[in-house]
Amino acid sequence: MRKEAVAFLLATFFACGAPAGIPRPAMAGANDIYVGGVWVLKITRDASGYTAEQRVLEVEKRITEVLSTPAFRKNGVVITARKSGTSAVVVAGDMNVITVTPQDATGTGKTTLDLARQVALRFAVGLSHALPDANVHVF
Repeated sequence: MRKEAVAFLLATFFACGAPAGIPRPAMAGANDIYVGGVWVLKITRDASGYTAEQRVLEVEKRITEVLSTPAFRKNGVVITARKSGTSAVVVAGDMNVITVTPQDATGTGKTTLDLARQVALRFAVGLSHALPDANVHVF
């Protein structure tokens, strides 16, 4: 087979891989939050005096604190979603990790608590991948 034909086939394969049902790696956006390789949420809205980018940095810092807590590895951790005024928070043990604001819920048809529950579930799955020896539970 000629080099041009091989190059064409490879280009076609990579260009059409996703439409053809062949999985390809996704590119993470700047405001996407991942834990243990699991997408948890995307923060796109400014809220409570913070830009979306500042909120992302704060959530990443808090996730690092959760991952660095030896007690969670040793004793496990419970992930919960709780109402907090008009917002809702995702909590790991006694640490607030993610705040879901009314701005985040705008246009979703969901309450902040419903959204926080979805985020908590994905966070727990990601945490169990990142800390495979820890018992992670969602309530």
